[in-house]
Amino acid sequence: MSSMLVGVCYPDIQNLYEDMTSELKELVKAIDDHIDFEMTQNLSSPDKLSYIGKGKVVELVEFVNNHTITTIYFNEELSSQQYLYLKEQLNCTILDRTAIILHIFEQRAHTKEAILQVRMAKIKYELPRLIGSHDHLIGQQGGSGFRGSGETKLESDRRLLYSELHRIEKELKAIVGKRKIQRDKRNKSDLPIVCLVGYTNSGKSTLMNALVKEKKVFEKDMLFATLQTSTRLVETDDHLPFLLTDTVGFINYLPHQLVQAFRSTLEEIKEADLLLHVVDASNPKYDQQIQTTLEVLEEIGVKDIPMLYLYNKVDLGGYAFIKAQNPNLFISAKKNTGINQLKKYICKTLFAHTIRCDLFIPYEKGEDFKKISRCGELINVIYGEFGISLSIEILPSYTKMVEPYILYH
Repeated sequence: MSSMLVGVCYPDIQNLYEDMTSELKELVKAIDDHIDFEMTQNLSSPDKLSYIGKGKVVELVEFVNNHTITTIYFNEELSSQQYLYLKEQLNCTILDRTAIILHIFEQRAHTKEAILQVRMAKIKYELPRLIGSHDHLIGQQGGSGFRGSGETKLESDRRLLYSELHRIEKELKAIVGKRKIQRDKRNKSDLPIVCLVGYTNSGKSTLMNALVKEKKVFEKDMLFATLQTSTRLVETDDHLPFLLTDTVGFINYLPHQLVQAFRSTLEEIKEADLLLHVVDASNPKYDQQIQTTLEVLEEIGVKDIPMLYLYNKVDLGGYAFIKAQNPNLFISAKKNTGINQLKKYICKTLFAHTIRCDLFIPYEKGEDFKKISRCGELINVIYGEFGISLSIEILPSYTKMVEPYILYH
């Protein structure tokens, strides 16, 4: 049993073609398969019916039969027309780029929300291609004007999928509502929010684990290692708290269905006070990965949020060629290189406009003292006979919290 990769190289993607095929091989590896053979067709544009052209399809059919090919991976998303035509010609499994990514997401989805989001994307992808699974039934029309069993079965399956889609959308709407409540609570806490964004496998989860002390997130050197949006409470070295959120990674030609499905999850990014754009500095095509990330951020409506470019994986070398975007830091999340500088940058950016308050907190309000001391940088603390006198640097948003204890001179 063998697998092969088939693609069309045309002017619009000529400069990206080699990278696309390399990335597709990584995607295939992520579903525990590999590429044995490759076939590339040079055209001015993909053929609307057959993708690679009818003559090339004949050649492909012969090659498949002679080499016992069981699966063909296509480098781009096939239209429903192309998919159905190729399925009719080829006696093997056909998976295009979108189908592979959906399959990976299906394997990695663990939370109820992620499972529902992936299923919704898969249904939207499958619906236009559904007729291909009923080829043996099409045309079985009943007599006397009644519809045949083939048509009835097709319509029945479509109806079931639309019904499932409606149910999923309803469930996701409820989950989105709950998340909005959680997000509103976080906003009311006045804690600054930092979001990690970037290309898949750039090291976002590894960086998050380098910044948090406990409740580590899953990390692994693979595409789309995690689909969960994770948020952790983090403190700067000066004990100033902020929320750090890790988001799903992006990829070239990320299926539109998935961007739409995960839109509610990605809404977290729009609430951020600072974006940490994690870039794989060891990848020669780092600039294309940056552009892909920026395009997805634009698609979901992220704008006017300060962004720090973090060129990660400097421990792997080979990053001297980089023309870095500004502002930037070069780091290795795995080796903890540059993490202290990053913490200082976060502190400077999030807590630049602090105010100093002199407070007196009675001992019976000890719980309030604990809360307040976690919300700023303690300058001076004196334990007196009746309570605690302190000076603290805090964000203006915390003024309401400390107001009952402010000493006015």
